[in-house]
Amino acid sequence: MRDFIIYYDDKPVAFIELIENKDDDKENAERLFQYYDSIVRYNDELYVNGFCRLPAEAMVLVSGSSKGTQQKYFFDNKWYKQNRIGYEDLAEVLSTRVLMCSNIENYVPYKKCIINGKKGCLSENFLKRDEAYSSLQRLYDIYYNRELTDVVQGIGNIEDKIQYVLEFVEKATKLDIKEYLGKMFTFDMLILNTDRHFNNIGLIINSVTKQYRTAPIFDNGNALLSDIGEFPFDKSIEENIEKVIGKPFYANLERQAMEIGFGLKINYQKLYKLLEKEPESRALEVLKYQLNRYEHILRDDCV
Repeated sequence: MRDFIIYYDDKPVAFIELIENKDDDKENAERLFQYYDSIVRYNDELYVNGFCRLPAEAMVLVSGSSKGTQQKYFFDNKWYKQNRIGYEDLAEVLSTRVLMCSNIENYVPYKKCIINGKKGCLSENFLKRDEAYSSLQRLYDIYYNRELTDVVQGIGNIEDKIQYVLEFVEKATKLDIKEYLGKMFTFDMLILNTDRHFNNIGLIINSVTKQYRTAPIFDNGNALLSDIGEFPFDKSIEENIEKVIGKPFYANLERQAMEIGFGLKINYQKLYKLLEKEPESRALEVLKYQLNRYEHILRDDCV
């Protein structure tokens, strides 16, 4: 069992070790973990789980996001990222709930946690032995040494933009990713993902067999209006949605999904049962708004 040092209200608490047996400590822990769902009971005592202080050497700077270079941590075969712009942790977790009830099987589940005293989320490393991740941008750079985003933006209409990328990927990897992108972009339409770019759309290559497969859907934190600077709380959901700008092919997320083909289906009955357990938040309110908005396209309770 690892012995990380964690902090709660600036008070050091040992990872997985018993919280002091005081009523106020238990009360605080119960209140906190109603939100983080990470409290463990053993022999009627409370144990802390889900807090970690990660070493500096675990830090990884990830470039490519439209929000700039992002600081993440890779430790013990898990990825950790802190909230930067708002409630990305909630966006990731609620996105996971949707995917759990959908026809998308290939995705990365996220859990909320506290990272070095800040809210964030964690996910398991999705790469297996002898595998490496290659974003579409990286793949394009290998072949042409150019920015794929710049090339796509220079193409006249959305149909041709999509077709150009589909043909490039098939030529480079022998994979047809149209259905994969159809599911992804329909999902982005639902969750209002403003940061789907050619660095978080990618493929996985096996270094031994040289075979490619599609990467799981991941990195959904810039969704459900989580950027509170860009989408402030004093504006209505409708007003904020008007300001959503999609990527990577078209600013209108619905049009982007429609052009490649709506691919996502959701078991609404199953999903709403899961959402009943989630605490009230704007993220949840936005998700329910979007589910109602696109029910005629997405609902399939046989999924």
